[in-house]
Amino acid sequence: MKYNGIELIRHLSLAFGPTGREDVVRELIIEQIEGDCDGYCEDRVGNLIAKVCGRGLDYNPEKPQRLMLSAHMDEVGFMIRQITDEGYLKFGTLGGIDPRVLCGRGVTIYGKDDEVIQGVIASKAIHMQTAEERSKITPADKLYIDIGAMDKADAETKVSVGDCATFTSDFVTYGEEGKYMKGKALDDRCGCAALIETMRYLHEGAFDLPFDVYFAFTRCEEIGISGAVVAANTIAPDYAIIMEATAINDLPGVSGSARVSALGGGGVLSLVDGGTIYDQAFVRYALQTGEDKEIKCQIKQYASGANDARVIQRSLTGVRVLGLSLPTRYIHSASNVSTFEDYEAYRDLVIAMLREWKLN
Repeated sequence: MKYNGIELIRHLSLAFGPTGREDVVRELIIEQIEGDCDGYCEDRVGNLIAKVCGRGLDYNPEKPQRLMLSAHMDEVGFMIRQITDEGYLKFGTLGGIDPRVLCGRGVTIYGKDDEVIQGVIASKAIHMQTAEERSKITPADKLYIDIGAMDKADAETKVSVGDCATFTSDFVTYGEEGKYMKGKALDDRCGCAALIETMRYLHEGAFDLPFDVYFAFTRCEEIGISGAVVAANTIAPDYAIIMEATAINDLPGVSGSARVSALGGGGVLSLVDGGTIYDQAFVRYALQTGEDKEIKCQIKQYASGANDARVIQRSLTGVRVLGLSLPTRYIHSASNVSTFEDYEAYRDLVIAMLREWKLN
């Protein structure tokens, strides 16, 4: 079954896909794009790349320009490193996770033969902790996952060292008229959803494209060894739009640039971050399109983090890149929060830019 809008985001959010284990997400995306593109393939490192061909009077079939839209499939998660004699699982994190959000959280593990195993992250109860222990944050390597095993032998019938896990989280909408959406992995499954819906719109032939558009669903972004570099070297794009999620800080007591951006302001355009200085003309074009089409967008007010733009920009002879992110609270936790209104603005801005393409 194919999904749209909030239901598409829901199904992508709930899919299991920690870094390095994106297979379930990739198969779901393939189901959603089948028949909605001019072809797709999986490359050697597991990226999924789809294409919508250009057409029209301004399209040069002999030497077409190429635009790459990119979103990563993986989410932060955990990898099992040891099974204790008591049957508990010691683990490491995949991606940047604040240890303060871990204790007491449910996790889902894909165990032996892809059996789904439920567990709970736990540590010594507060009643048993010393005063010094209570004053410190318990690091991930001092926590464990309890899967209800009787001992090591019992646990080993279910899981193995190297198996991966994600947060267990439901997907809900809340607030006035369900304005807010909460779930795991909105970073970057909302980006994946936006790529899928943009692909469908273009493939339906709503307007003529002056270039070929490639949609790259990439792997392993969360641990900084992204498959996006392979995708970019394969596609050899002239331009790339990286559709991401960005951490924000629109909380009580936080003001000015420290807020980064805010929910309700539309997609977030980056000028610079920890890995990329973005193409200034590309950013101006996005802002002008938003103003002309009355689509909300905002500038990221704080230079932080990095994403696939870093490696895409530096691929081959260089690529002009734009970073467009969905403002998201509580990123890299079990409860990412964003709004569907911002998602629509973020998606629609890209479609409007392609429709009116004026960047040279």
